[in-house]
Amino acid sequence: MKRLVIIAIAILLTPCLMAQPGGKPHQHQPQPSHQPTPPPAPGQQHPHQQLHTLVLNATNGEEFVVYVDGDIVNRKAMSSVLVHNLTTQPHDIYVVLKRPVDKITVMRYLPNMIVENCMVSYNLQSRNLELTMMQPQVVPPQPNLPHICSYEEVEQMYNLLKKESFDDTRLSMAKNMVSHQHLAAHQIKRLAESFTFDSNKLAFLKYAYAYCVDQQNYYVCLEVLTFSSDKENLMRYINN
Repeated sequence: MKRLVIIAIAILLTPCLMAQPGGKPHQHQPQPSHQPTPPPAPGQQHPHQQLHTLVLNATNGEEFVVYVDGDIVNRKAMSSVLVHNLTTQPHDIYVVLKRPVDKITVMRYLPNMIVENCMVSYNLQSRNLELTMMQPQVVPPQPNLPHICSYEEVEQMYNLLKKESFDDTRLSMAKNMVSHQHLAAHQIKRLAESFTFDSNKLAFLKYAYAYCVDQQNYYVCLEVLTFSSDKENLMRYINN
């Protein structure tokens, strides 16, 4: 009789034990709450944020060091400095002149275009270090100025270059084009966009500089280059 009672109790308890593994009470597991993605910290770039480049050039070969928001850009004093990866927020640009004298000046810089140019000059009379932002200049039409290619003509040259299968052939054609035309800096930049490799872009931009009608705006061509080393290479070529 006792054996039958024990068997009956065991049968009744079996479903409960199967529903609760280990014989422990079932506990509801809390689900992790959805946390919104935190905004980027100050000075940290957003993954989709457009970045800018500032080019600082000395007017008379002065050598200087640049700090951006307290961080040094070039430890060795140079007459041409490229500042990359600037976000759209305002930045404090410190320029420390090393030659001919020790001077320091600061500029509040708010990026506007993808690539911008700033001239660094030391005024001998006032003994002040001056920073001047330069804007791309439009070449005014003049009676004696040779014909500058139109937008349609540049696009026709660009399409001819894109049809070529090899960059080496494209480079030869592009050099021939610019040596027989009068092109502005932004038009040369457009032709450089037809190349596949940055090495050929750099070679073309160096060659085309001598034929550019507005060389003061040539820094806009830096945007077509991917690597900082190539951009600095082009700037050294122009300055020399």
